[in-house]
Amino acid sequence: MITDGVSCKGSYHEINQDSFICDAIHNGYILALSDGMGSKKFSQYGSKVICEILKYEFEKEELPLEQIDWIPFLERCHKKWTEDVRKYEVAQCYATMLVLLVQGNYLKAARLGDGFLSVLIDDTAYILMDQKTGYFINETDCLMEVFDEEHLEILEKKFEKFSGAVACSDGIEIGAMEPEEISCFVRDFLGEYSKMSALAGKQEIEGWAASWPGTDDKTIAYMIEGVE
Repeated sequence: MITDGVSCKGSYHEINQDSFICDAIHNGYILALSDGMGSKKFSQYGSKVICEILKYEFEKEELPLEQIDWIPFLERCHKKWTEDVRKYEVAQCYATMLVLLVQGNYLKAARLGDGFLSVLIDDTAYILMDQKTGYFINETDCLMEVFDEEHLEILEKKFEKFSGAVACSDGIEIGAMEPEEISCFVRDFLGEYSKMSALAGKQEIEGWAASWPGTDDKTIAYMIEGVE
């Protein structure tokens, strides 16, 4: 399994406020991506911390992934996040959250806020994304002082074949961001880079991600099965 990603600072930020972790760990795989809220002074710290906490909590989990109560797990991670960012003031560390955990033939995923996470299993693409229903285009949900279960989108699936997953911060927009467009992008992405070495694929992705239209930070993290 290839687990990696690319992150490029936007042209109007002094600091890249996106963070990601995509890695193989002893009990499975994790992909976590977070976009710090641009209006918050320390959002780059908030985004970094939630990715690290999600990985830490999964690594030390003794239960099989299929048996983990997903909402309580995420709520526990949020609680630790508020404790860790308190020294910078939680209100200055708001950030979005995309997370995917894979273990054996089971996965759990969640989204809070902008960006998208798509998983291709058993030749079906599942997409978690913000449809912006009832929101202005520049509004989104995020990690705040209180755990926001109401706006949390989750996915829990058992599968036979895992082909891969792609997560993008909102700096990478795919056409009009319709589910069909994202599904095609993910299928093409996984199909193309499953034929390349990890290094060659990352170098190519770095090239087009850096030149992607838009001024926001741009981050893409990915898992690709079937490549050594």
